[in-house]
Amino acid sequence: MEENANLVEEDEIKDEGIPMMANENVTLDSDMVWYLDIGATNHMCDHKHLFVDIQEIEDEHVSFENLTRVSVKGRGNICFSQKDEKEGTIEDVYYVHDLKSNILSMEQLLEKGCSVFMKDRILHSKDKNG
Repeated sequence: MEENANLVEEDEIKDEGIPMMANENVTLDSDMVWYLDIGATNHMCDHKHLFVDIQEIEDEHVSFENLTRVSVKGRGNICFSQKDEKEGTIEDVYYVHDLKSNILSMEQLLEKGCSVFMKDRILHSKDKNG
């Protein structure tokens, strides 16, 4: 099975600013920076140490808008600290080695029943439990 995702090139970031960052003080090489992608069909991450569980995957790929095709090495869940200090989970995240940015899929968030909105330049995502 092959999935598609949009890819933001470095030149685009320099010309148009950073596509989506919740905190301007985070460095771009941080493994905790996630970009919201309205064209990606799956969440993706290159940082295996962030996964709390992961299943290896063979023979699956994602294709990017620039026709680059990369292998998916696994799929799992990533835990994170929410603003209210509760623990949240990003489920069904692809582990894609050599990915330059962590990607949150708008499509996948909406499929899981999340609502996504922006207020005061901050992106908010709420699941069914708020």
